Amino acid sequence: MKQIQIKFLTREKVREFNKMMQTLPGEYDLAVGRVDIDAKSALGVMSLDFTRVLTLTIYEDEEYPWVLDKLKVFQV
Repeated sequence: MKQIQIKFLTREKVREFNKMMQTLPGEYDLAVGRVDIDAKSALGVMSLDFTRVLTLTIYEDEEYPWVLDKLKVFQV
């Protein structure tokens, strides 16, 4: 399991993130404060507070190390 900090600057970046998450293997959660949602859920991701830094939890980071490279564009 690995956690990275991400931030969205525009709603378009949120859509881009969600579209990419749909194609990635494995399980991912996004958290802000005490709210924790499935990162592949379009409605869940859109409901988060984008003014804050979000924590993305990657559960299969050893099995899919290339996923971290794809997520770097959103990383803080």
